[in-house]
Amino acid sequence: MDNLTGPYDIDFESVRLLREQTWRFTLSPKMWGELDLPRPLNWSHSEFNRVAADQIPSDRTGVYAFVLEPNIADLKLGYLLYVGMTKAQNFQTRFRQYLYDQENPKAKRLLVKQMLITWPEHLTFYYSQIDDQDIIKSVEDKLIAAFKPPFNRSYPASVRRSFKILDDQGG
Repeated sequence: MDNLTGPYDIDFESVRLLREQTWRFTLSPKMWGELDLPRPLNWSHSEFNRVAADQIPSDRTGVYAFVLEPNIADLKLGYLLYVGMTKAQNFQTRFRQYLYDQENPKAKRLLVKQMLITWPEHLTFYYSQIDDQDIIKSVEDKLIAAFKPPFNRSYPASVRRSFKILDDQGG
């Protein structure tokens, strides 16, 4: 922006970058208040990078989330970007799949890949072990319904129609 000379000059590259990095969040106390989990969640977390992969449990399943944490201005701030679950594989395997997607030019989930490559130094991987395999999907669905993370596009039936309408309107 430093090389702009006139009052009507526009740095279109900066505008393009801002558009790519602008996301809408649903911040609904009503939806948060309706969150009724079958059990409390005990969250652990790790930076999302290759070095941290070995520290992620290789024998546990449950739900996980990607949170964007800017870590600036001594402000504790996080943006919930994505919620997922793992039943057939462990947290470490799933973590490594996301690392692969981040580096693979042919990754199929483009929205998730965008999340992984846009903020690589600011993503935190949160995970909560759930031993009861029968409730993992329910917990994931309830978290998605309560927060509508902007990088999730598969929604539980209870909110699918409303969330799709929001998506079609740019939310």
